[in-house]
Amino acid sequence: MNSPPISALAAFDEVRALHELIEDWFNARLPVDALDTLLARFTDDFSMVGIGGVRLDKPALARFFAAMHGGRPGLRIAVDDVAFLAVAGNVCGVRYREDQADAQGRTRREALALLRADADGALRWQALHETSVGG
Repeated sequence: MNSPPISALAAFDEVRALHELIEDWFNARLPVDALDTLLARFTDDFSMVGIGGVRLDKPALARFFAAMHGGRPGLRIAVDDVAFLAVAGNVCGVRYREDQADAQGRTRREALALLRADADGALRWQALHETSVGG
């Protein structure tokens, strides 16, 4: 079965929704048992390179999130400058800027994500690459 085409609006909504979940997770506004809901947003073959240059697969990401529940109280995440990149079939790219602020300070990163649509149209994160930038 083919997946429906991915709209830019759906991709933008997914980027913002995931970052709201992550902010809630780090602030412990979500219960610990919501970890599975958070991880369901990522494909089983998900991988990312974070601002530290370390590559993580989904199991490593799961361990990171499990260890960091409530670990950044006061964290605020803002996403803007979002751009849709049509790739092919059931995959799209999304480029965005992410600002994080908490008691330790502020960081800014530019990110490029690949999102894959399931047969039901739900978007899942397949890959993410983040680069730290000034500002």
